[in-house]
Amino acid sequence: MVICRNTETRADAIPRVRLNRQLLADLHISQVRGEAVVSSSRKVLLHHMSTDGLEFSTTLRFPVDEQYRLTFSVQMGRKIVQLSGIVTSRAKQNYLYEYDLRILDRSISRTEWIKELNEWILRHRPSLPEHKVHYAYRNLN
Repeated sequence: MVICRNTETRADAIPRVRLNRQLLADLHISQVRGEAVVSSSRKVLLHHMSTDGLEFSTTLRFPVDEQYRLTFSVQMGRKIVQLSGIVTSRAKQNYLYEYDLRILDRSISRTEWIKELNEWILRHRPSLPEHKVHYAYRNLN
């Protein structure tokens, strides 16, 4: 697992976790211009996750616009977490679009989300002692 440093300058910002073990999420459009909409869901591939954002890829083309809100359902262990946010960037890679999403809302608190991310790291790095998740953050390349 490769962990990339987050470029945020906030004191409570933590590194983005690069997912070497592929993690899928269900994505649907939840709002357009402030109005709730119903749309079908689609599986997308997550590449990075952090407390305030994520990076994903799909064949779908979304606008980079604050008027569109996307909602993700992510299985984190036994818990399904709902994340909602806006697309902040889009890049085309071959036949896929890669997006950065700023998370605006979660089905769990920020503290619980950080705990879920830390537990996910520990589950997928069994060689890392449980009490030393901070070791992974300190020893980033």
